[in-house]
Amino acid sequence: MKNKKLLYLGVVVYVILIYIIALIEKSAPNANIKSLTDAVWYTVVTLTTVGYGDFYPVTTVGKVLGLFIILGSMGILGYLIGEVTYRINIYMDKKKTGYFGTTFEDHFVIIGWNIFAHQVADQIYNAGHKIALVTNSKNDLELFNDLYESDHSFALFADYKNMEAYKKINITKSKAVFINFKEDTETLVFVLNIKKEFPRLNIVINCTNPELKATLENTGVNHVVARHEVASRMVASFLFEPHVAEFTADLISTGVDDYDQDIRQFKVGDTNPYVGQRYLDAFVNMKRELNIILIGLVVDGKLIKNPADDQLIAPDNYLIVISRGSDKARLEKIFAVREGF
Repeated sequence: MKNKKLLYLGVVVYVILIYIIALIEKSAPNANIKSLTDAVWYTVVTLTTVGYGDFYPVTTVGKVLGLFIILGSMGILGYLIGEVTYRINIYMDKKKTGYFGTTFEDHFVIIGWNIFAHQVADQIYNAGHKIALVTNSKNDLELFNDLYESDHSFALFADYKNMEAYKKINITKSKAVFINFKEDTETLVFVLNIKKEFPRLNIVINCTNPELKATLENTGVNHVVARHEVASRMVASFLFEPHVAEFTADLISTGVDDYDQDIRQFKVGDTNPYVGQRYLDAFVNMKRELNIILIGLVVDGKLIKNPADDQLIAPDNYLIVISRGSDKARLEKIFAVREGF
């Protein structure tokens, strides 16, 4: 506020000097500044450092006033450059921190960043999906922006408790929200608050303490992942059936080439070539025609593992298949839907 007052005072003094130099110079016999318009032009040329030399003071008093105008021009020009630079930096900082939001839809939201979230984001990103991160750390935000291309990723720096901020990531249009806090108690409180604000979210929680898994499930979230519990099962599997564990690890990671195998999920639409077929027939046909393995269905939101032979495949079911990593685009074209829930 003080700087603005000084600026206004400087502008007033500057205008007065222009007016005075016009009065003094026009009375000189060899003057070329003969009007207020000439004085203004002289000032503008001086301020912009162009210096045409077509107008200049010739009287002693005019030259002294001109010196003050030159010094004042330097000050005004410096202020203007500084102000423009400051505002550009503010705009770039807001853009970098996600202040202006995103229009992403059908994307995946990650709330909270660490090594585990990084691994999850890699799988989502490698599968060709869009990611939006919410973090309260600018260091994590910069790391995230360095890792992923901006056309498939967006990061927002915000206070986790600020529910209004989640509208900037278009959270209501997201496919799923992964909540990844260090403490389960923090996760529990946050889930209750965000479900109150956005009740229809598809929420997945990272649970660090398996004993609290049931408590977190009672909050109404879609899935609770006990990270250490999953890891311990994998380690045990590697100990007594290593090849099964190796195959499982390959299946649950995102496949990208012919050497990878991936479990994929596709919604059944009316144009799906296998709609109306029995499970066994679809199983055989998919293996023969597409070289993929149909291992399960999702019917009315419930997963059916190894369905009965006569289970009919109907619209709005989901096909759970094993395919090569490079098959994603081909299958999306055949099934006429994108992979995923």
